[in-house]
Amino acid sequence: MRIQRRAAAVVAACLLLAGCSPVAHSSEADVELRALQSLDKAWVVNDHSNTRPASRPVRFSLPNGWGYLMRQCMVDAGYEAYTYDLIDGFTNGLNRVNYLGREGLAWYKCRQDLPDYFIVHTKLDDAQLDVLYHYYTTWLVPCLEAAGATVSEVPSREAFGDGGEGQPGWWNPYLSASRPASVSVLDEQFEKCQPYPQPVILTGSP
Repeated sequence: MRIQRRAAAVVAACLLLAGCSPVAHSSEADVELRALQSLDKAWVVNDHSNTRPASRPVRFSLPNGWGYLMRQCMVDAGYEAYTYDLIDGFTNGLNRVNYLGREGLAWYKCRQDLPDYFIVHTKLDDAQLDVLYHYYTTWLVPCLEAAGATVSEVPSREAFGDGGEGQPGWWNPYLSASRPASVSVLDEQFEKCQPYPQPVILTGSP
């Protein structure tokens, strides 16, 4: 009993100290999805009509075929109960479609592969790519590492401009950084380490 009381006192004292509060864990899918969505949200270009360069090969389709391709993509991702029709849209068996967690991450990646008819990806010229790459390698990577993350697979300037499987300029250090244990810690990283140069000067053309 004395040991239990002492342990409880230690925990109580710990909670009162700054930086000693327990971390509420989030699923890996939730953290990854939050990182991707936060990068999208921070990408401000002109009138917000252009999204950041795609990190994956994209396939455009006519509007009346997009829903069926998205359905098949979700089925291939393991959600076999996904259905789609022009009236009711998407359903997942008897359950509502969930845009969070593993299902939400699968949906996000399908949207990356199959952008809808209205999505326009930003295209960056060499000068804009230079600005981004310099910011990433000289400020953002050290900032993330100082915040406790490990950044791996930093591409060369040539590879960054080439784009690889995606589009030139799609890579961001957050995509190669080790994921924290929770969404709240990730949000703190984004607050401390802005993902793009400020003020935003990326005015790429579609």
